[in-house]
Amino acid sequence: MYLRLYAKSIIIGLKAVVSMILNKIKKIPPLKLGIFAGLTLLFLLVLVSVILRNNSGDDEFLAPVITIKPVYGNLEKTLRITSQVETGRLITLVPRVAGTLVMLDVKAGDEVEVDQIIAQVDSAPYDLTFLQARSQYMTARSTYDRIGQLYSSQGVSRQNYDEARMASEVARAQFEMAQLNLDYTNIRSPMNATVLMRHGTQGALVGAGTPLVTLGDLGDLRINAAIPEIHYRFFADNWERMPVRINAPALGEASYDLQPLSLAPYVSPENRSFIVEYEIPDGVQYGLRPGMFVNVIFTLEKRERIFFLPFKTLASGNRLWYVAEEGKAQYMELNPEFFNNEFFQIPSLYENMIFILEGQHFINQGQRVNILSGDTPQ
Repeated sequence: MYLRLYAKSIIIGLKAVVSMILNKIKKIPPLKLGIFAGLTLLFLLVLVSVILRNNSGDDEFLAPVITIKPVYGNLEKTLRITSQVETGRLITLVPRVAGTLVMLDVKAGDEVEVDQIIAQVDSAPYDLTFLQARSQYMTARSTYDRIGQLYSSQGVSRQNYDEARMASEVARAQFEMAQLNLDYTNIRSPMNATVLMRHGTQGALVGAGTPLVTLGDLGDLRINAAIPEIHYRFFADNWERMPVRINAPALGEASYDLQPLSLAPYVSPENRSFIVEYEIPDGVQYGLRPGMFVNVIFTLEKRERIFFLPFKTLASGNRLWYVAEEGKAQYMELNPEFFNNEFFQIPSLYENMIFILEGQHFINQGQRVNILSGDTPQ
């Protein structure tokens, strides 16, 4: 009865629409409009009568659904943080003295060894300063030795002796500083490393502190991740044994395990997070490089050999629909206890049940269903 009333209301509404169209269109001759409206109305009446006749029989409407069986395997609850690859030792070499850069003998990608001379500043001015300081020191030292002998025989006063000693010490300090500055004209690598970036240009005038090259130890790749403070207590108890891996989109879908290094003992007040540091064993062999973007996946909890379903199967928050006997739809109330962003665990006693993955939002309790795809009850 309700269906017939619904059909009548549709017919009345369509009549109103046709009438409105006839009133709006003025340029078409009235005769043609009347013929068009009559044919349209006739078609709709036939269509509605067919629908009413087909639904007045005994055929039952089967709701179309897609089903799924529980998945068996391991389920992880994870925390994902974006970060970038860093190196444990990253140094930018700068000259300690100013002058003309007469040699810069490395380029990006070169391997250098500890104490290897990488660059040189013109040493000519510092050679002259060194020779002058050495001469002054030798003269002051000779004077101090001579006055010292006289002082021992009471040939000079204590004041003369102290003045000669101080002059010798000042000359010695100036000589050692000149010698040190001369040595600083050779810029050496402080470690075995790889040249990551070259900043300077041979022949340029550089000052003390001008960046020349950046060196990094590719054998010591690391990750520093900022974790929201809400997880601090859990990380403080578990960070050393927590499984952690990274995925670098630039290298495909492969993931690499990390080794724990440190946990920050404080929470930053600026962004309300704390830092955890992990090492990437053999990272350079996988193609990882400093500065590369990565996803860091922390496994907070893992359950093995369990049954689980995608969250798509849940309707109205916690209503889980399944196909019961005679292909009828039934539902149960289920509040998942363990889940991640995609799946939730179900009790093992449901392992053989057929659950409705799609179409559950348009069915009623006890309604028979038509399984379009997925699993069919045996």
